[in-house]
Amino acid sequence: MNQSSLVFAGALLSASTFVFGAAAQTAAGGSVAVGGSADAGAAAAPAPVPEAAPAPAPAPAAQVGVGLPAAQTAAVDGGSDHDAMSGHLAVGYLGYANIPLLAPGTAVPGAGPAVAAPVIGVRYWLNPRMGLDLGLGMRMGFGSSTVKAGGASQDVDNVNPSAFVVHAGIPLALSSAKHYSFQIIPELNLGYASVSQKAVGAGAGAIPELKAHNLHVDIGARAGAELHFGFMGVPQLSLQGSVGLRLNMESYSHENITADVKTTTSQTTIGTGVYDNPWNIFTSNVAAFYYF
Repeated sequence: MNQSSLVFAGALLSASTFVFGAAAQTAAGGSVAVGGSADAGAAAAPAPVPEAAPAPAPAPAAQVGVGLPAAQTAAVDGGSDHDAMSGHLAVGYLGYANIPLLAPGTAVPGAGPAVAAPVIGVRYWLNPRMGLDLGLGMRMGFGSSTVKAGGASQDVDNVNPSAFVVHAGIPLALSSAKHYSFQIIPELNLGYASVSQKAVGAGAGAIPELKAHNLHVDIGARAGAELHFGFMGVPQLSLQGSVGLRLNMESYSHENITADVKTTTSQTTIGTGVYDNPWNIFTSNVAAFYYF
């Protein structure tokens, strides 16, 4: 073989080596430079990004006050003790009522005995702003005495006055806070009192037969606060203190049956609810309730 043939065979072997090397590099994902060398700096294909996990479902909102007694719900939701008592019935003391009578043998209104009839009743809140008060006061007395004189005896009924009072009011809660509410209460009282005394003895020292009665009507309004004992863990218990203004109408009658003398008179007065004695605010103007 001559020298020209050797040169041609070497060139053919070099070209074949380059072609097969380029094909292998391409199959492996590389690139080949124009000059015939593999691109060793080529970047590898990026790895697939995993899908983001779904966000967890939000937790259900807590139901405030579910399963709690109404008296405790206010403490949970930030309301007042008064609001928690809406729709509940209370039993309690609504105030002190005095029904005056004429003094025997006089026509002086209020100069006679006054019959006390404390009013016990109920309060029901139709809604947090308006309620209803209903009450009844009463006093009844029975008894007799035996009088002996000159060998004779006589049974005499004791002087026991009786009284009845019917009370109605519409409490209006103008505002309330944690343990109290401020209220105005228009109200009406109807009362009746009576007393009788049987004749005893004869002559100058005899006691005549007497009868007296009074029909009482008053209308007015009180303003004050109802304080609940929620700060002591008993929001169902409350005290209400108030003062007010009212119009009183009295119709008196006093009769001396023995002497056949009858006196009737009427009187109308208007005044505050505390009157002349400061302690009346506790006896006449304080109410106590317990809610169920």
